[in-house]
Amino acid sequence: MFSRMTRYLFSLLLVGALATSSPQGFAHAVLLDSSPKPGEMLMQSPPEVVANFNEGVGPIFFKVLDVKGQPVGDPGEIRLDGTKMILLLRASLPNGTYVLTYRVISADTHPVGATFGFSIGEPMKSVDATADAGSRSIWSLAVAVNRWILYAGMLWVAGTAIFLLLLGVDGALREEARQTARWASVLTALSYVLAVGFGGADMQLGGANALWQAATWRSGFDSTLASSAVFGLVAMLLLYAGFATGERRRDGFLVAGVVLAIGSFLVTGHAATAPPAWLMAPVVGAHLLATAFWIGAFRPLLSSTRLLTASDSGALLQRFSTFAVPAVIVVLVSGTAISLKQLGSPTKLFGNDYGTTLLAKIVLVFVIIVIAAYNKINLTPKLIANDAAGVAKIRRTITLELMLYFIVLAAASALTVTTPPRALVATDEAGAAEAKMAMISGGLVKRTLKNAAAYSAEIELSPAKVGENMLMVTLRDPAGVIVDGATALEVTVALESAGISEVRLKAEPVGNGMWHVMIGETLISGDWALTIDGYLTDYDKTSFATTVTLK
Repeated sequence: MFSRMTRYLFSLLLVGALATSSPQGFAHAVLLDSSPKPGEMLMQSPPEVVANFNEGVGPIFFKVLDVKGQPVGDPGEIRLDGTKMILLLRASLPNGTYVLTYRVISADTHPVGATFGFSIGEPMKSVDATADAGSRSIWSLAVAVNRWILYAGMLWVAGTAIFLLLLGVDGALREEARQTARWASVLTALSYVLAVGFGGADMQLGGANALWQAATWRSGFDSTLASSAVFGLVAMLLLYAGFATGERRRDGFLVAGVVLAIGSFLVTGHAATAPPAWLMAPVVGAHLLATAFWIGAFRPLLSSTRLLTASDSGALLQRFSTFAVPAVIVVLVSGTAISLKQLGSPTKLFGNDYGTTLLAKIVLVFVIIVIAAYNKINLTPKLIANDAAGVAKIRRTITLELMLYFIVLAAASALTVTTPPRALVATDEAGAAEAKMAMISGGLVKRTLKNAAAYSAEIELSPAKVGENMLMVTLRDPAGVIVDGATALEVTVALESAGISEVRLKAEPVGNGMWHVMIGETLISGDWALTIDGYLTDYDKTSFATTVTLK
């Protein structure tokens, strides 16, 4: 058992790390200003294009396209200057209409983008050509695999430290645990570095040699992956030093290493950055601490059945269970809070990729808990009684638990790269399929959209062709009554074939429950995805989606 002073230091460092490493309640990055501005007519070709955001971003792409959707201007590398993203144009653009489009990683690592038109030497014209489809990053698999290794490594190393600190094991068992964890800390440190490189390559949609390009690492370092890596590398260094000897005089290194390792996961990702971050980051931190203790215990407990007598191994398992039971409670309570926050509603556990993956994770965790309960109730007493058959059985069950937990970690790492329902449009696909649509001549599209909550949105889009369009929206509640008290309404347009996504626009109320917005970004022909988010209150949102073909 570790001393009262060590426990106090652990608590103090944990609170400090959570307070300092927890990010602010970032929303997605918002474009504050640009050069050129949307719809602006320039008298001559600009030497560069600039997008200024409310926070630092990591670029995925930043392009100037012609009316056919082809990149122009012989662009240089994307340069970041504080909150500004700058693209040098090494070739002059002739007079005509152009489209500026970008996609970036915001502070919560969520990609956002926008598109708008500008012209040179003449008024901006409509675009009547379809852009080529965008490319897909070849680095996505590398990002996913490395994320799994990082999850497993961090939790294994930090968990081993927690196990040794709490249970105070000595001798051959401690020696084996610290040697294994020491090598794991080296692998985990490498994984932190690769997370920056792989993430940057994925953001840049880079090719096979992307890791050798400076732009790749700049993109990685300009995202929250960099701050996570800094925390993680320092943590692994401290843990490596703490595991250097079998003695306990370096427990302080282990304590600090655990705190920083957990902190490295609180500066990035959907869960820890979900508003309010001051609450969610500590919840995620508690979840990771309890999970790490559980994972870190598997190897020493398994080794104890080989290095210790059956009765001594049973006694260790019994001591472990006194900490494991509270740890399970923390995992379940914090996991429930995180899941509800990400889902928005328990019903979102079904019908989407995030919910499906989360459901699989939940099922596996409960299987692990059932096995653990079987170990505690049935097998631990047999070990204490020196039952040789119990030793063989508990080795099998612990091994099974460990294998299942690695699968759980794969699901957890997949969740970090899957957009949660709280950040998705809450649109029911069946409801959208039943949307009633009527085309009216004269360049006007009228549609009535419905969602799973039985709310409806009556929309009118004119002139419903390439160029600037006017959208009118009227919301109705499930009883068909016009919603006249909505606090805000946002419209998002996207053209997947051109890599244009998340062009967000705020509508203005015009009275009688009707909202109005001008959409100047629809400059390329194609099937434009249209999303409408109506905020009934500051916390309640009803959403709709449809597709409009513009020519």
